[in-house]
Amino acid sequence: MTYPIHALDSFFYTSMGVYQFQSQCEMLAELGYDGITVAAWGGTPYTDLSLLPTVKSRYGLDVVALYAVLHEGRNDAIIRQIIDTVEGVTMIELAVQTSINGMPAILRFIESILPIVERRGLKLVLYPHLLHVTQTTAQVVEICKYFNHPQLGVSFNGFHWYGSKEGKLRERLNNMKPWLMQVVLSGSSISPLGWGQIATMEPLDRGSLDNFVILSELHRIGYTGSIGVLGWDYAGDVYTKLQRSLTTFHAMEERINRLTSVDGFQLA
Repeated sequence: MTYPIHALDSFFYTSMGVYQFQSQCEMLAELGYDGITVAAWGGTPYTDLSLLPTVKSRYGLDVVALYAVLHEGRNDAIIRQIIDTVEGVTMIELAVQTSINGMPAILRFIESILPIVERRGLKLVLYPHLLHVTQTTAQVVEICKYFNHPQLGVSFNGFHWYGSKEGKLRERLNNMKPWLMQVVLSGSSISPLGWGQIATMEPLDRGSLDNFVILSELHRIGYTGSIGVLGWDYAGDVYTKLQRSLTTFHAMEERINRLTSVDGFQLA
């Protein structure tokens, strides 16, 4: 199995600022990545979203997803407008960071945008995120069960799963399988020096998180979509870290394809 691989644009947020979108795309294309995920955050993106339809023709990259952050009761209308108008992308990854009115209001918001998602032929993918209202894989799976909508799915993010100490990798991925539309990986170590004073985000060849086991489990459940690489540590040369992550990813793929069995892990 060979997976398409993309990078999240957060890789290009450094202590010196944010790389121009053109530079982001040129680097990823030169290195051999297949795509990029672009963040709109709470409604004010660093990237001009009108550029997204040109990415494939100019750089040969897919815009795999647009990542957006909902602050329920504060930016509902902005996120809804983005979903209704953005071009050049077929997947919206949605994290719910805060809420004024609680889970019933979050569910009402999702219900209100599903007709837009249907009309525009998009996929809406719920993104579990540390220190957010929807933090765990179990929470986003429950929302998908509630709506049972074919264009509503979930994302598995290795960093956020690891940092939340949710554990039970095989069980979590088995539960996500019917709705799994996106995957993001990162090297990581539990550390107060990391993001949120919880865990580090590092290239795939660094940290204590065993991404080979995660990739093997994704292979086992038959996941075939793109896999993203997450970065946001504000240090060092971005190009080199992306290069190392890509090399490590392909080496893990080759190892899985060589082995006669990848089901030999005794997973906690």
